[in-house]
Amino acid sequence: MPDSIRVFIAVPIPATPALRQILARLGLLGGAVKPVDVDNLHVTLKFLGQTPIDQIPKIVNVMRNAADGETAFTAEIIGLGAFPRPERPSVVWAGLHEADGLSRMAERLEQRLAPLGFPSERRPFHPHLTLARVRRKPPADLADLLRNRRVTEFGSTDIETIQLFQSEPGPSGPRYRSLSTVGLASSTNC
Repeated sequence: MPDSIRVFIAVPIPATPALRQILARLGLLGGAVKPVDVDNLHVTLKFLGQTPIDQIPKIVNVMRNAADGETAFTAEIIGLGAFPRPERPSVVWAGLHEADGLSRMAERLEQRLAPLGFPSERRPFHPHLTLARVRRKPPADLADLLRNRRVTEFGSTDIETIQLFQSEPGPSGPRYRSLSTVGLASSTNC
């Protein structure tokens, strides 16, 4: 058994029909654009990387603290964008709106994981769903797609849990295995 594993904290996102369509379209853009597997869609709250296994219980405790007081909610998936910028994309993403709870949890995770030796992210948290990675100069069709889909609505998703995932490399891309799940408080309609 290894002493460390590659892990990250995220919210799994089921693919809506519109997300499935855009992933299929991205898949038609050639070898430069590699869409995420439809079963691996998630919003990363904190990437931890190679982590000693004995740190896992402490990380799960931090996750519980970060989720404490947060209520389950629904976020809207709207618009395509790219990091670092659309003219030179390395990641194609869909934005999440009405997702303040994700931002609060990401901030708490940053603060509470730093004492465990996990460096804080330098960039501000931007709630997004990675749809594809761009490996080299993409075709012009990608720029058109990004321009034409800036405000496209891809549906909504219920945010009810955060999870600790193990990322295992494989020949057809990484496989993600959930190691621990922390539920958000149920929302009640009075």
